[in-house]
Amino acid sequence: MTSAAGKDLGKMIIAAAPPAIRIEGYLGVGKTMWTCNTFALLGAFFLIQGFAAGAPKHLQLGFPQLSKRVQVVLLENYSPERKWPAVFYYHATGGKPTTSFMQAHTRNRDWIVVGMTYTQEGRLPATAEYLEKEFIILASTRRHLAAKWDLDPSRCYVGGFSKGGWMAGFLLHYDPTLAGGIILGAGHQFLIRDPKRFRQPKSLFVGAGRMDENYPFALRSVVHYRSLGASVMMKEWNGLGHALPEGESRALTQWMGLEAHPAVDYKKEVRGWLVKRLDQIQGLPDLVDQWTAIRDLERMPFFRMAAADDKARVAVLRSALEGGVRVGAEAKALTAHQGSLRREAKGHSLSGC
Repeated sequence: MTSAAGKDLGKMIIAAAPPAIRIEGYLGVGKTMWTCNTFALLGAFFLIQGFAAGAPKHLQLGFPQLSKRVQVVLLENYSPERKWPAVFYYHATGGKPTTSFMQAHTRNRDWIVVGMTYTQEGRLPATAEYLEKEFIILASTRRHLAAKWDLDPSRCYVGGFSKGGWMAGFLLHYDPTLAGGIILGAGHQFLIRDPKRFRQPKSLFVGAGRMDENYPFALRSVVHYRSLGASVMMKEWNGLGHALPEGESRALTQWMGLEAHPAVDYKKEVRGWLVKRLDQIQGLPDLVDQWTAIRDLERMPFFRMAAADDKARVAVLRSALEGGVRVGAEAKALTAHQGSLRREAKGHSLSGC
């Protein structure tokens, strides 16, 4: 298995102890970062707004430290009468600030979407000073959007793909006020010395291609963040390597909808989705395909919201399939494979990881 260090990252050790964390890497002795010291620099940016008729839907935030402007897309149903959640999305190596992947899942509603970038191109340096610089940009952007566009500071999420996914993980440890994160094509590689449980609830979505070299580290991130008290949803994309799925990931869309409206009663919507999906699954000609689809369904965010009797119905269908010869053999092989994956996720088979 190839180390995730080949996917945008160097080895580091983070000792999480908010509001300060210690990072040690190849470049020398770890240094301590204190979040209270960063705010003196928060005003060092200039703003460019793209106006349409009425309130602007697109904003660009320029910072002297950045070669590209941060991109902001306001939600179509924006109203100053309430506060809105926001997702800060970091691109992969060689990319540029983008909001398109998140917009495909928010459908331009309910979320402020922010396309972030980095103060330094290339790999993520293993230094405390570097993460401090990135946090200043994040905090400045968040503060401005809260003051001008009703961003809810208590409902800010960080996310990204590849390098951006690793960055999201750094920031989740660094900033205890973040509500959660979206880690895509990345995971948890670092040894955490005396990790502290999160002081407030956090929700995470972890997504990785099943053929991605970072897949084991994505699994490890699920174990790691759950151990710190986070609620973690993981989606694996079968047959996909180190890439994002084309179009929309239904699991991520569901997750973002639930995060945007945690108090909404989704019973009718969930029941309709479940009935329709089960009809589609039972129409598949191959029994192994039916079983695989049912397993995927049971890991969807909406399934967590399903009524107990509906969950029981799905479990009965899966058990009936597993009673057959072909599906039973697949199920036994999967159980053995999952045991190996759990050991890999909890262990340290790669030196320094």
